[in-house]
Amino acid sequence: MIRDLLRERPASGDVADVCVVGAGAAGLLLAVELTRQGKRVMVVEGGGREVEEPAQEPYRSEVVGHVHRGIHGGRFRAHGGTTTRWGGQIFELDEEDFARREWVEGSGWPISKQELEPFYRRALAFEGIGGAIREDAEVWRRLGLRVPEFSGLESYFTRWCPEPNFARLHAKVLEESETLQVWLHANAVELVLEGERAVGLRCRTQAGQEMVVRAGQIVFCMGAIECVRFFLQPRESGLPWNASGMLGRHFQDHVDANAAEVRPRDRRRFAELFDNVFLGRYKYHPKLRLAAEQQRRAGVLNCAATMNFSSELDEALSATKATAKHLLRGRWGEVKAGEVLRTVGQLPLLVRQTARYGMQHRAYNPESSQIWLRVHCEQRPDGESSICLSEERDSLGLLRARLDWRVSELELRTIRTYAEVAAKSMSEVAEIEPDAQLMAGDEAFLARCDDSNHHMGGMRMAASASKGVVSPELLLHGTRNAYVCSGAVFPTSGFSNPTHTVLALAMRLADRLARV
Repeated sequence: MIRDLLRERPASGDVADVCVVGAGAAGLLLAVELTRQGKRVMVVEGGGREVEEPAQEPYRSEVVGHVHRGIHGGRFRAHGGTTTRWGGQIFELDEEDFARREWVEGSGWPISKQELEPFYRRALAFEGIGGAIREDAEVWRRLGLRVPEFSGLESYFTRWCPEPNFARLHAKVLEESETLQVWLHANAVELVLEGERAVGLRCRTQAGQEMVVRAGQIVFCMGAIECVRFFLQPRESGLPWNASGMLGRHFQDHVDANAAEVRPRDRRRFAELFDNVFLGRYKYHPKLRLAAEQQRRAGVLNCAATMNFSSELDEALSATKATAKHLLRGRWGEVKAGEVLRTVGQLPLLVRQTARYGMQHRAYNPESSQIWLRVHCEQRPDGESSICLSEERDSLGLLRARLDWRVSELELRTIRTYAEVAAKSMSEVAEIEPDAQLMAGDEAFLARCDDSNHHMGGMRMAASASKGVVSPELLLHGTRNAYVCSGAVFPTSGFSNPTHTVLALAMRLADRLARV
């Protein structure tokens, strides 16, 4: 049931079993899964049904250090959260990402990959990709190709959700369930504590209306930056969850950059290896990661890369693909007349796209495309990046976030190592020319490094309150019934998009809360 704090209030004495803060990917999974397991759930979301500019105002932050675009361009306060804007790319962390690596200070999770395995599998169904091919070798077999092998690199596919907007994907449960309430424009502003027990959550609209949610358990599923900002807000009684002093420290993103120019020796063979794959309803994106043994030998972080195709036809390709996607999904109302006319005007291009997709199950990239090796690199878990509070308050009365994002020499050395390995191991299929500024250690390359909208860290998961902010069960240290399920809890960032791992953690937490 969808409700709106701007227009109504909850019934007096209304108490939920679980209050979920944030209607993004993790919050919606918890809401849907707990409702199915018989719990009464209340979700509070600061935005509306769609992304609204006024609702984005609390995200306005101060940025120092390296430029970080994602703090403003990669967060969305709305029903569905960032799933209303992302592409829907899904991949697990590797076993090595959870392990203690002696050459990476601060590495190691307090849980293993094995513990998350069943929850990774269950999350696939929630994401709408339960029917996708799970084994990479089987994808290559269906294409009639062998699994690519490159010394020092490992080939893998990411999977993409056919419907990336989880609010739309699970609309029936969210809008019709009698035991689930989703409150829009309800911004969390204060956790009400009595001793170690959370007894309520104060929520406020930007217009000043307030309500206090009562629930047996409260789970914070806001993005990493917003979670840290919320728990850093000053309290008269202090911050009981910050005995470690770790709150806000070691923020991580994935460092994104073009590390080398790629010139295929055989364009057809190169396309077989690196064009996106479409089988059934599902998209598979081929990538290469730095092998674990190569990381250990070089003393570097985890790093992966994709082939970034750039062409003067990109805008037309994107427009025809988006229009066709809306039409194929039956969303005629989302297609404007001008878009249809532009698509018709690009009919020859559309025919080539359709032929490549329909007959060969691959994406179409023009032969004129310039190709870059685009890396996405893990950040050191003990880095200097941090989130603190600025002195300015937002429209809700909360102090704004101040992000100091740093890219360390270890990240740059990792990217150099990747480029060197790729240039050598892929020489038979392409001439790979590493970026001269990267190899020379020129700061001009650092200026071209971008973030990936993958916000992690700042509320490290640790078994002890002296070493982190949340427990391995995601319980907020210093409390008995408040939890955090967000990329903020990641001890290390690995190389993979974080959403699938956050959802596996959410599925695991749902089972725990269902037993309470």
